[in-house]
Amino acid sequence: MIERTQALWVIYLSLGVALMTMLLPLPLEWRMLRPDFVALALFYWVLALPHQVGVTTAFGVGLVQDLIEGAPLGISCFGLMVATLVLLFSYQRIRQFDGLQQSLVMLALMVLSLGIEGWLRTGIDLPTLPLTGLLGLAISMLCWIPTRHVCRQLRRYYGVV
Repeated sequence: MIERTQALWVIYLSLGVALMTMLLPLPLEWRMLRPDFVALALFYWVLALPHQVGVTTAFGVGLVQDLIEGAPLGISCFGLMVATLVLLFSYQRIRQFDGLQQSLVMLALMVLSLGIEGWLRTGIDLPTLPLTGLLGLAISMLCWIPTRHVCRQLRRYYGVV
């Protein structure tokens, strides 16, 4: 009998790589076009392995994201946690969707997450994100299928269960 390893390090390494994409230098005009690979990778792993990746992981990813951005700690956490919770409640249905429908669901989850973050920013008197950031969400939606494909290949190659 072949014993499969958990290979949970693949999940955390892919989330770390997604967080590192936030550090890539871009011209100021292009920053609004940056896809949210952190949310996409997190949402993929929640869909693929809801028993391994959940709200606690979303909290940790949100904290690291806040550290990277220099934002107050916890400002990204709550939005990611709520979006992850919504995804956990409906992951079985979303798995059955085709690529376009899943992309639209990911867009809705990212809008929810950023909406909560904007609400929290307003509550503590921080500048909110401009509406041009919605273009980055649309690009993130287009990046869902390639992100899903790459993460799925990693999961299959390393036998992440």
